[in-house]
Amino acid sequence: MKNLLFHLLILVSHCISLAMSSKVFVVGATGATGKHVVRMLLNEGNSVVTVVRSKDTLMGLLDDQDYGDRLEVKESAILDLTHDDLVSLTKDCFAIVSCLGHNLTFKGIWGKPRQLVTDTVKRLTKAMPENALFLLMGSDGVAHPIDPKRTLGERIVIFLLRYLIPPHADNEMAADYLYNDRSFNWIVVRPTDLVDEETASKNYDIFDKSEGSLFGGPVVSRANVAHFMVELIKDDKMREQYKHQMPVIKHKLASEEKEL
Repeated sequence: MKNLLFHLLILVSHCISLAMSSKVFVVGATGATGKHVVRMLLNEGNSVVTVVRSKDTLMGLLDDQDYGDRLEVKESAILDLTHDDLVSLTKDCFAIVSCLGHNLTFKGIWGKPRQLVTDTVKRLTKAMPENALFLLMGSDGVAHPIDPKRTLGERIVIFLLRYLIPPHADNEMAADYLYNDRSFNWIVVRPTDLVDEETASKNYDIFDKSEGSLFGGPVVSRANVAHFMVELIKDDKMREQYKHQMPVIKHKLASEEKEL
């Protein structure tokens, strides 16, 4: 009888673990990359919890497809939610994904909140489950200590961006906050210049550090960035490989494609 109870407990524990691993919290879901992340997760059978200002906007981006109770949408500005709200929303989530960014308008760039991404990252990492993975979408303009030294011209441009364009400084601070805290699992995904593509071609390379010039370099589609982020959630080995790292993602060059 004891053995039967023991095996039943193991089975229940395993089922709970599977349920937790299929639930993901996404912020920035109505953005150009976030919509791909949400769609990919849902199409693979996962459950998604998200906070957006407009549910109608999100559903339009998802072609008004009915995902039933696998999609939970909270209408609110993310920073208007309390700590208890965030704890409740992220409960049982295996991963927290941030594709949050500033709107490319005068108010979005120079208005408040100036530290939208940083403040959101801080609040979510304090509220999320202890063993959850935090995935942040950044850019290759955000430096990592292991990156090669930038040219003088690049350093001057980054300096100007940091002090003249608040969203760049915000992205740097968010990544820096994660880099200095190893008490939880996190990965910062740094795409090169972003382009639009309806579906992920999966034709991309991942590098541990930035390579090449900051300007006029390779591009990568938002759909492929989303695909890589979803793969990090799904793949234990890949997740462990990039734990506490800031991998750079870019499309394969034409010459590399021919060699494959």
